[in-house]
Amino acid sequence: MQWFSKSRSSKGGVGEGKEPIGGDANQPRLAVAHFMLGNTYPFTEQDWMKTFDLAEDTALDGLALNIGPEEWQLAQACTAYRLLSASNHTLKLFLSLDLMVLPKDPELLVGKIVKIVQSGQSAQLKWDKKILLSTFGGHDLGDDGWREVLSGFKNALGEKVFFIPSFFLPPEEILKKDYVDGAYHWNGAWPMDNSTTTLDSDRPFLDHKKPYMASVSPLFFTHYGTEGEWAFNKNWIYRSDDLLLPRRFSQLLSLPPDKSPQMIQAISWNDFGESHYIGPILGAQPGSESWTEGMDHEGFRLITKYYIQQWKTQMSGTDSKEKGRLIVWYRTQSRDMVIAEDRVGKPDHAEWAQDLLNFFIVLPESKYSTKDHYNLHVQNAGEPVKPYLLNVGVPNLIHIHFKLGEVFFKVMKNNEEVVIEGEGKDIAQGGRWNYNMWTGVYDAK
Repeated sequence: MQWFSKSRSSKGGVGEGKEPIGGDANQPRLAVAHFMLGNTYPFTEQDWMKTFDLAEDTALDGLALNIGPEEWQLAQACTAYRLLSASNHTLKLFLSLDLMVLPKDPELLVGKIVKIVQSGQSAQLKWDKKILLSTFGGHDLGDDGWREVLSGFKNALGEKVFFIPSFFLPPEEILKKDYVDGAYHWNGAWPMDNSTTTLDSDRPFLDHKKPYMASVSPLFFTHYGTEGEWAFNKNWIYRSDDLLLPRRFSQLLSLPPDKSPQMIQAISWNDFGESHYIGPILGAQPGSESWTEGMDHEGFRLITKYYIQQWKTQMSGTDSKEKGRLIVWYRTQSRDMVIAEDRVGKPDHAEWAQDLLNFFIVLPESKYSTKDHYNLHVQNAGEPVKPYLLNVGVPNLIHIHFKLGEVFFKVMKNNEEVVIEGEGKDIAQGGRWNYNMWTGVYDAK
């Protein structure tokens, strides 16, 4: 039973105390997440409704359904459109054609798209009153092929299409295509080398007049070998340890109005094979159980929700309805672990990993006085770490070098009262190579 396409390859409101951030208040802003239909083989209608509920709770406007060639993926996409169109959700859907695995056949693509959208047209996400359509790859279909797809889609449904593909081409080549209405830069979500994240690769898109969809992601780790059922031969990481998700969001939120993206896509909701899921593990896994078991990512979902709400309201700070919260995330192995019980080798770029505990801490002004002092206290491997002074009313982003052993942390008020406390997962030796991360969420008492 195939739950994942085996030829798939290199994918790599406004509250008290808030301040305006970059952006045009009159310009609509969309936030969506990439969703793998390839992991939904066993999905029931109840699973779809749970997904819609949680995506909407995350402040998302839509899910980009990545679709491959299998007939059951087509059936699940139709089910999703049908269920959502009959519900009271504000969430919408749109298609991301995975041209790494789909046939390069315009007629087939048109038929697939039309069948899905007609299953529940009110569920379709639109931009500028046009049906939103995206891709993962596909520039090799050719200009004439894409014109045929877009005209066929428009003629069949009688509606205009807003085409915003993720083509893996130089920016200027993408943007000059007359049938491309906007651009989506997939690889902007992670540094492509051993450095911290920047907006350098986004600049050509941000400087162009066409709408831009920026990408964000919490991490990237995939660990497939060359033998067995899941022989994808994908085994690498991107540098992700040093506060990647909040740093990337903060950089995008800091942009001035005329340089801001119109859309943000989170990679991903449920791509377990590449470890960047922000949703729960639900449905099928593409042979990724060894690196996702016990690795809850609810913390990434809540960080995404926090920044999306700010991006939409275009205000910074903490909402008066929020309570104090600490989110922690880290790998549970050291990058310097030498021996692993693993037939698949150590991932490429493993040396880019940083042995860091990452913290996102918010203390809303409505509940915490700036006259008091708050500190983060961490104990790792039985040793205390120097306390970190925390600010009230803004996110506190902290990373601390870790050692093998237990992890404890607490937020103290005036060095007397415990406000938040918790225990993380132990950092240990042994087992298979695992550069996925565990997240923990701890709320104030």
